[in-house]
Amino acid sequence: MDRQSALWKLALVLGLTALTGVSAVAQTASSATLSQTVNQRHTIGVLTASPSSGITTSTSVTFTYVLHTAGATAPTSETVQFMDSGSSLGSAQSITSLAGSNLLPWSQVSTANGWTTTGTAPTVTAGAATGPDGSTASATNVVFPSTTSTTSGVSYAVSGTAYASDSMTLSVWAKGSAAVSLTLGLATSAGSSASSTTCAVTTSWQRCTFTYAFPAGATTGFTASFSTSGQAAATVSLWGAQVEQASSAGPYVSTIGTARASGGVGGSVSYTTTLSAGSHSIDVVYSGDTNFVTSTSNAVSLTATTATPTIALVSSPSGTSVYGSTVTLTATLTGGTAGTPTGTVSFYDSSTLLGTGTLSSGVATLSLSGTSSLAGGSHSLTAVYGGDSNYTTVTSSAVSLTVTTASGAVTLTPASSLNPSYYGDSVTISITVASTLGAATPTGTVTVADSVSGTTIGTITLTGGTGSLTISTLTAGSHTLTLTYSGDSNYY
Repeated sequence: MDRQSALWKLALVLGLTALTGVSAVAQTASSATLSQTVNQRHTIGVLTASPSSGITTSTSVTFTYVLHTAGATAPTSETVQFMDSGSSLGSAQSITSLAGSNLLPWSQVSTANGWTTTGTAPTVTAGAATGPDGSTASATNVVFPSTTSTTSGVSYAVSGTAYASDSMTLSVWAKGSAAVSLTLGLATSAGSSASSTTCAVTTSWQRCTFTYAFPAGATTGFTASFSTSGQAAATVSLWGAQVEQASSAGPYVSTIGTARASGGVGGSVSYTTTLSAGSHSIDVVYSGDTNFVTSTSNAVSLTATTATPTIALVSSPSGTSVYGSTVTLTATLTGGTAGTPTGTVSFYDSSTLLGTGTLSSGVATLSLSGTSSLAGGSHSLTAVYGGDSNYTTVTSSAVSLTVTTASGAVTLTPASSLNPSYYGDSVTISITVASTLGAATPTGTVTVADSVSGTTIGTITLTGGTGSLTISTLTAGSHTLTLTYSGDSNYY
C-alpha cells in the first residue's frame, strides 16, 4: 500500500471514530477463571472436668469444652451435646467464641519451615501422620535416636518482640510409638534464661503444655523446643506447635509462615451439673456444618459416690412424757444438689426397732401410742435413713426421752368363785387389771386385805393382767376384801 492510500484509510477511520465515539484502537475483551477448592476445616474438641475426683452425687461438676478450629472463626450460632456413656447429658449447649494466638510463624514442625535440629539430630518428616483432628498428612514424625548420653531435639527461634516478665505458654499435641518422655522448653532469644518441663507421651494423642514466666531482663524473642534425652530411640508425632503470651494454653491456631499474635479463635462451652452415683464417661459431640468437620472430644471418666445427707431427729413431747401419751418422732433429711432424699427412715429405741416412716419432702414421722407406747423409764431414740440412689445411709444423733408412770390408768375387776360360802370352804379370789389407755397389759402384784382381821391375807401375781388367790381361812360373817394394785414401770 502506498503512503497516500494509507493516509486516506487512516483519515477514514478517524472520521468514523469521530462520528461513533468508538476508539480507533481495537477493543478485545479478555478474562480468566480459577477453580478454587475450599475444604472443610477439621476440628478437635478437648474436654476437662473440675473437680475430677472425690465426686459425690451432691458435687457440682463443671465441664469445660474447647472446640479447636485451628484459628478459623468458630461458629457461635451452633450447639454441642454433652454425652454420658452414649446418652445425652442435659440439653444442647451453645458455643461461644474464644480468642487465641500463635507466636510461632510455622505451627507444623518441619525443617523446611525454619525448624532446626539440635544435639544429636533427629530425623524430621513433615506430613507423615494424621493429626489428632483427623486431618491427613498434617502431623510431623520426629525420630529421636538413642539419647542415653546426649540430647536430641528440634527448635524454632523467633526474634523481635521482648517478653520480659511475661508468662509464655508452649503447647503441642504429641503421641509416641511407645511411651516417651518429651521435654518442652522455652528460652529467651539470647539463651540467658531457659526453663523446661517433661510430658509423659503415650501412644494416644494428648496436648502437652508448658508455661514459663520470662525474667524481667529477658531480651527480645524466644526459642521453643521439643527434645528427648537419656532414653532409647523413639518416634514422636508432633502436631499444632504453639507459643502464646498467656498463662495457659488457649485454642490451637494454625500458622503457615506468619505468626498470629491475635485474632485466631476457637469455641468454648462450660456446663455444670451433678452426676448420679456410679461410673460415667463424659464426652462432647460437635455435629459440624458446611465449614467444619464433626468431631467428638476425648472422654473424661468420673466416678460419683452417694452423698451423705444430714439428718435431724426430734421428739414431741421432748425430754419427758407420761406413759400412754402419744409420742411423735420426726426425722428431717436434708440433701444437696442431688435433690431431696427419698426412701424410708427406721426409728430405734437403743437397738430395738420401733417402726419405719416413708419420707415425704425429706420428712418421715412415727407416732407411738396405745400398745406401741414407749415403756416407762429412760430411752435413747435414733433415726436411721436407709439411703437411695443418690444418698447413703446415715444415723441421727440420739435423742433422750424419759417416760414416767401413768397414774390411775388401770381398772381392777375382782371376782369370787363362791359367794356366799360356808366357813371352811375354799374360795378363789380372782382379779383382772386392765389399762384404760389401751396400752401395755399391767404387770406386778395385787394385795388382798380383809377388813375384819385388818390384815393382808395374800398376794396375787399378775400374768397377762390376771391372777387369783385361794383362801379357806375366812371366818363366818361379812367380810370386805380390798384388792390393791402395786403398780409397775408403766402404771401406779
